[in-house]
Amino acid sequence: NPDADQLERILKRGKRVTVSLEVTARAAGKRQSGNVIAEVPGRDLTAGIVLIGGHLDSWDEGTGAIDDASGVAITTAAAKRIMDAGQPLRTIRLVWFGSEEIGLFGGAAYREAHRGEKHHVMAESDFGADRVWRYQTSVAPEALPSMRRLGAALAPLGIVAGGKNGDASGSDISEIQKLGIPVIELGQDGTRYFDLHHTADDTLDKVDPAQLRQNVAAWTAMLSVVANDPADYGPVPPR
Repeated sequence: NPDADQLERILKRGKRVTVSLEVTARAAGKRQSGNVIAEVPGRDLTAGIVLIGGHLDSWDEGTGAIDDASGVAITTAAAKRIMDAGQPLRTIRLVWFGSEEIGLFGGAAYREAHRGEKHHVMAESDFGADRVWRYQTSVAPEALPSMRRLGAALAPLGIVAGGKNGDASGSDISEIQKLGIPVIELGQDGTRYFDLHHTADDTLDKVDPAQLRQNVAAWTAMLSVVANDPADYGPVPPR
């Protein structure tokens, strides 16, 4: 986006513009990838899994700090906080997905490997590290009272409900969501995101520590509710 903005400014000044474009993309064939999985075991192993995470791979020009090292760090830190506070009712499964950028292959592989397991709800962080400002849901209508409890837990952090039930999704979990598993989406401020996304500017200095901490607090609050709520959130009817 910053390069496009610069081009627009030059053109508005009536200047002649010459663009030199070097294309280095190539098909390299199949390569080995994988998902990294860790768990915070719940007290009731039959109560279903709370699946959270982000993706490990990044676009090659930058370092992947906002896409998606931040998401991996945020969800990992929140799971650690829940674990340190005591054992939750439901198991929290943290997944660092592989091969998201080239086709959501990590999410599809997880779906096929774990489709027989009971998943209570899923959530993914894959939109940088700026503050969470709203939450969205894709849950069964019967679970909406529980979502009000979630809203009460998130409100002190300045987070409001947004959209309609059924809007929540995520990149890697979109493949697993097709099985009818409920989803909660913690929506981040995307004002800066596409200035950095998939560019050489995606580096650690762009991550704001205060906003990163707000993300961890939001995810910790969300997990404290959904991992201990005895109510079922699904299955979700197909969209």
